[in-house]
Amino acid sequence: MEGHDQESSRVKLNAIVATVGLLSATLGFAAEATKIQLEEIQNIYRMGCTYPEHSGATALAVVALVTLLGFRVYCPGTRSQSSSVQLSRYLSWVAWFVAMSFYVVGLLMAKLQGHQYEPQTNFQHYDKCNVVKPGIFSAGASFALTSVVLEIVYLVTATQHQTDKTASNPSTGQPSILSMC
Repeated sequence: MEGHDQESSRVKLNAIVATVGLLSATLGFAAEATKIQLEEIQNIYRMGCTYPEHSGATALAVVALVTLLGFRVYCPGTRSQSSSVQLSRYLSWVAWFVAMSFYVVGLLMAKLQGHQYEPQTNFQHYDKCNVVKPGIFSAGASFALTSVVLEIVYLVTATQHQTDKTASNPSTGQPSILSMC
């Protein structure tokens, strides 16, 4: 019966991690789809950069960032003796950090968006309008998805490693699956 509870806890934890991570990735892709495009800027040559009303991409990116941060706070992890578990955990943290970096850089770009530049007399004035670069939120969402997949791999391998360890030494109590996360 105790093994069934442990399996149920593992499934629930994997579902929570997957849901939160997928939510962050979905919001990141939505932010990419709704951000202001360079083609949407009007009156570029005559009066400088005139931007359309806010697109909502910033709000989506902020929620994606907070969700991804919550994902890592919820599941900070513990050390394990297994090298495969440690590698999965390390790569999950790296992917999480890169995703956070892309989201933060995208938000900083969105903050700078709309600042007017002095009129340029050369032909390259078109390039002086600030917009969030293409793919910045998508890259963050992709790395968030990678982090979630690696986190699930970590949880599965950590659980398997704990099960093998308990089977070889039954005197040690079986820890809660939540203590692994």
